[in-house]
Amino acid sequence: MGLDVNAVKFLIAARKSGVEFGDVVTLGRQDLNVYPAKLKALLESHGFSGEAFAPGAADTGFAEPVFKALGAKSVASLDFSDFEGAEFVHDLNQPLPENLKQKFDTVIDGGTLEHVFHFPQALKNCMEMVRVGGRFYTHAPGNNWWGHGFYQCSPELFYRTLCPDNGFQVERMITHFVGPYGRWYEVSDPDVIRARVEAITFGPQQLLVQAKRTTVVPIFAKTPQQSDYNKRWEDPAAASAAVGVERKAWSATRPKLARVLPGLTRLLHVAKIGFLTYYNLSLRNRRNFKPVKKP
Repeated sequence: MGLDVNAVKFLIAARKSGVEFGDVVTLGRQDLNVYPAKLKALLESHGFSGEAFAPGAADTGFAEPVFKALGAKSVASLDFSDFEGAEFVHDLNQPLPENLKQKFDTVIDGGTLEHVFHFPQALKNCMEMVRVGGRFYTHAPGNNWWGHGFYQCSPELFYRTLCPDNGFQVERMITHFVGPYGRWYEVSDPDVIRARVEAITFGPQQLLVQAKRTTVVPIFAKTPQQSDYNKRWEDPAAASAAVGVERKAWSATRPKLARVLPGLTRLLHVAKIGFLTYYNLSLRNRRNFKPVKKP
């Protein structure tokens, strides 16, 4: 668990957009996986104090000073045990105690939820800790990180859970390759574009999510369902072509070529389907992924 440079930049962007972090709780104490000199320069380039990361400054190895530099009033942590000095000890597999509900302005998962077996309960706990008007942040593994934890996460998961039915609204979702050099992409909501947001990538991919709590309602009183199935159940006759790639036979649009060179026609058809599949399932698909500038 820890903040890398992408997570720090995501928090900086949130703060510059007007978000007040207030009382912060992190799931586990967050390691700081950014060199102090780089972090100092990054904070100061955006108008925040980097004094806590100056040469000779005390270094605990944890990320609390980052949140303080970004204006947090208090920073605490919640963990399964107090082995790293967590202020709150609770097993996220179990329901949240009443004294922790709506206690914090900001709840930050820097890489914990995928390690908790009862994921829906753990996510619900995180959501319940947020005060109305506050935010929940998660930095979750997406593609190609098999074995890192129990789970990998999809955009659909967070769009369908951090939603108005549960008193939340996703304000921003970014995907990026693991490490400091990959591009950022804004991730579309499958329900908005009426298609699945899928990807096959060549390296580990992560999601950064910012969601605001807008009201207090019973969380998961209605079980979240994948959006394209909801559409089919509501209207069985609705077109579902957007779920996959175009299946129209090449020979239907090239009848003369199909009669003269049937083997070549089939080869071109396979090549076309392969190209469309690659495009639809890649980060080049601008309907699903829109490049954005990092802070």
